[in-house]
Amino acid sequence: MFDKLKMMNQARSMQKKMEGESFTEEFQGVQVIINGKQEVQDIKINNEELLSDTNKLEGALRDAINNAVKKSQMAMAEKMKEEMGGMFGM
Repeated sequence: MFDKLKMMNQARSMQKKMEGESFTEEFQGVQVIINGKQEVQDIKINNEELLSDTNKLEGALRDAINNAVKKSQMAMAEKMKEEMGGMFGM
């Protein structure tokens, strides 16, 4: 019972720490910044050619956002491993 409570408190604490972090990903001239809650904070289009090709722009946006989310998930997993790894035998 107390172990579950302790784990939940550690998870909440880690979520709070992650909220303050940001992750930037640039892909084919599109830069995306997301926070630790995986909310998009900013999008910049650094490739003028994308503005005239909707399909390429949509693809670059999709891939940049997906890559940024993966980056934040990897960071979260790493923090979980560091902070709670002993509890799970990792």
